[in-house]
Amino acid sequence: MANLTGISQIYHGDTTEQDSSALVTLGTRAFEANGNEYVYMRGTASVVTGNWVLYDENYTTKRADTDDVGPLAVAGTAHTASTYGWFQVRGHGTASCDLAVAADAALYLTANSGYVDDADAAGEFIEGAVLRIASSGSSVTVYLSYPIAYNAAQD
Repeated sequence: MANLTGISQIYHGDTTEQDSSALVTLGTRAFEANGNEYVYMRGTASVVTGNWVLYDENYTTKRADTDDVGPLAVAGTAHTASTYGWFQVRGHGTASCDLAVAADAALYLTANSGYVDDADAAGEFIEGAVLRIASSGSSVTVYLSYPIAYNAAQD
């Protein structure tokens, strides 16, 4: 078995800041000391901290909504149009949720852009994300493992 090696890198700022211009190559991945993984991407208007976003191959985001298909991430901070920042794709984090939710539940996209819920909605299941703690508020603890939306029924 081969030993893994890598290059140590230090990135500017933190996950709770937005940048007015790209300070890191889009698509760059970085890790917090506790192992949470983030991707540097272009933000979009009306994103609040914890919102779920869909991103494309150019690392451009939009608030996640019903019928979306593709990779998802959670915003580390609020964004306005044409800003840049770190979006979480793996690890424990805090995300936006539409309604009261149960612990250890699956997540589904909702019509409320940027928010998810634990109510089973056909075709809106998010693979790679689970609620960790019950909540009656709009912010919940989640575990992410490269979440993705397919807009297809799940068996």
